[in-house]
Amino acid sequence: GDPDPVLRCIVSGFFANAAKFHSTGAYRTIRDDHELHIHPTSVLYAEKPPRWVVYNEVIQTTKYYMRDVTAVESAWLLELAPHFYQQGT
Repeated sequence: GDPDPVLRCIVSGFFANAAKFHSTGAYRTIRDDHELHIHPTSVLYAEKPPRWVVYNEVIQTTKYYMRDVTAVESAWLLELAPHFYQQGT
């Protein structure tokens, strides 16, 4: 019933592929500040955008689109990948 353990496992594997929703309506990668969008075929595309996501891959068409996107908690990034992230990033 509780999805958090599964989501935390996804974060531990895809921590380098994290993005935060930006005021422009797009996502920005945490480490390199690249602009990304949720792919139109994603179930999250028509939903209220989650603040933080991790993704499996990026494809380029007219924009850079994230595929296999999962909403996550930002605290999990610091907890599960402290070697990659620092507080404030």
